Amino acid sequence: MVNVLRSRFPVFESLWQRFPDNIFIIRCEQDGGFVIEAINPALERVIGMPSAQTAGRPLEEVLPPIYLDSVLARYRECVARRAPLTYEEVGGAEGEPRHWLTLMVPATEAGGRVEYILGISRDITAIRHAEELLRRSNEELELRVAERTAALEAANARLLELATRDGLTGLFNRRHFFELAERELARARRSGLPLSIVMLDLDHFKQINDSRGHAAGDQVLREVAALFGLVLRETDIVGRYGGEEFAALLPDTTREEALHIAERLRAVVAQHQVEWRGEVIRCSASLGITHLDSVAGGTLDTLLERADTALMSAKSGGRNRLVVSA
Repeated sequence: MVNVLRSRFPVFESLWQRFPDNIFIIRCEQDGGFVIEAINPALERVIGMPSAQTAGRPLEEVLPPIYLDSVLARYRECVARRAPLTYEEVGGAEGEPRHWLTLMVPATEAGGRVEYILGISRDITAIRHAEELLRRSNEELELRVAERTAALEAANARLLELATRDGLTGLFNRRHFFELAERELARARRSGLPLSIVMLDLDHFKQINDSRGHAAGDQVLREVAALFGLVLRETDIVGRYGGEEFAALLPDTTREEALHIAERLRAVVAQHQVEWRGEVIRCSASLGITHLDSVAGGTLDTLLERADTALMSAKSGGRNRLVVSA
């Protein structure tokens, strides 16, 4: 059949010789076998055999055993469906796989039996390699983007920490403490829930700086700041108010509860020992407490002022004690 077309139609012969993709025509035997009718020069170069040596031979005699079962399955599927079939397969020499995209079109005789299969197979290895390269590039890009994003998030977190935290103690700085306290105070006013403020100042802190140096004083401040975490809750807002003075806002806390918390804090500070260059530094703290109520009311500034006044009373009363504002 193919030879007739090639001999009668010069155009067909030209196409057959020059077509860059692999073309093959398979005869479908009535017993279910498949015989090679013809292959074009492009396919001859792939399999390393001229058409004259393959024509009329069953597929089993030409195809490598490793591919035979899968190829026969495709041919049988095309015959059973009596419809064009497209599939992709991988083949080639060991270590040099090639990707082929194959279209098979069945040709039926008058009775409806599939007599021939025309196949065209295109080498798409370069496309698959490009796709793989693109996939890897995308993965690398996504990894770099994720790394840059993580670095940016870490940098932003660090900037936020620098903007909101005291560099020495790690507590909220004065400005951010006021921001958070204002929000909590507004919430307390809306909800009618109690709110208390405790101010703490280390006693005789100047003596520590003068006798042991500012580095020792800084260590004392760091360790005292850490003690707040042992007594206060996660919902409480603690900040370094200035120097050796700290402020804590206690949401949903009554005057009696605040008094109990402040006493625990005073005791923890008094019992704590700071190890410094072979010496032990001990210190105490004075505390002032105030409470938001419907009678006194007031802004955050006035509440802090009342707590500070109570703190001064604790200091003038002998230190290492606490005073609740009137």
